[in-house]
Amino acid sequence: MLRRRLTLKGCGIPTSIWARLFIVVALLEVFAIICIEGYVIKRTVDIYKNGTESQWGFGLQNDSNKMSITQESFIVYDVIFIVAQLFLLMLCWEAVAHKNTIQIIAATLFNVMCLVYSLIQYTTFYIHPSTSAGIFQKDNDMRILLITTMVVYSLCSVAFAVLTWELYQMFGWKTYKKLGANLALRRAYKWHQILLTLLKLDIFFFIAYSVQLATLVLRVSDPETWVQIGVVIPGSVVFLVLSFWALKVEKKRLMIVVIGCLGCSPAYFIYKLVRMNVGIDKNNDPYLDTRKYLTFFVVVTLALVLVTVYVSVQCYRNFGIGLKEAIADYDACKAQLKANRAMLNNTSCRNSMTESRYEYTDVHERFVLD
Repeated sequence: MLRRRLTLKGCGIPTSIWARLFIVVALLEVFAIICIEGYVIKRTVDIYKNGTESQWGFGLQNDSNKMSITQESFIVYDVIFIVAQLFLLMLCWEAVAHKNTIQIIAATLFNVMCLVYSLIQYTTFYIHPSTSAGIFQKDNDMRILLITTMVVYSLCSVAFAVLTWELYQMFGWKTYKKLGANLALRRAYKWHQILLTLLKLDIFFFIAYSVQLATLVLRVSDPETWVQIGVVIPGSVVFLVLSFWALKVEKKRLMIVVIGCLGCSPAYFIYKLVRMNVGIDKNNDPYLDTRKYLTFFVVVTLALVLVTVYVSVQCYRNFGIGLKEAIADYDACKAQLKANRAMLNNTSCRNSMTESRYEYTDVHERFVLD
């Protein structure tokens, strides 16, 4: 029993070679990026070891106190890389286990966005170095590490693209076996899966943006910093979790609130985008070393929010057509057949194992897109 739990099949990963290669590539990328970024953090700490204290307790700070040159700025970027890899692994594992073609595509696109972020980091360090990044100009080890990060992301992006195509071909034709010939249900489930995936991406990008804004731009003495950390971040997570619940149970009033709040949020992101890039005093620029990173996150988050609003409206229009009941019936059938299979295994009914294995494999196929 224990050995079975430790297998890929026991963790929900299909036996297909393409599905397992997808997970292997994700695991190798996670291992490589965490090792690289861990060493980058070590190099950053070594370079700053003779620095004076900054507002957060370490780093360098200039005499005028108008612009902070701190090692935590770079460490935050590296930590975001590590967290992004763990998030990507979660996306990949869940997508393959559930045979969710929408999330498989989203995971591939997310990896491309990580590649873009690594390009921004290298540009900030060596092509158009910011004020604080200039200290790394003569550090060849750091240059090699950043180039290696871009190479890893590039190779894995190509591998993910190829595997995504193969998995789409393999999973995409099976929808009718779960939802039948009802085209309305199939379209509704497509929007349902897209919204679930978008909400997951919204959570990651908004939290990553908020953490960067609170730790790298806002000051410890600024009340907005603690509002961002103590209210905005947890409040956004709770709001998005409620969005998941509203979608699952098809609560129309709650979904209207979700759509309304999401519809208002682009105004905030447009405001921050303009504030970061227009009318900044060059002698007192709080975004001097973070502008490129924050602009990237604001633009991506804004695009995700706009798409999420549109998809949420589509899902709201599909409430009440029977999708919730179809999913519940499927889950109940799957749970019953799993229980039957466990009972057959416990009683060692060898003569009926062939038939039960066929039934279990059939029900184990998850909802997918055509």
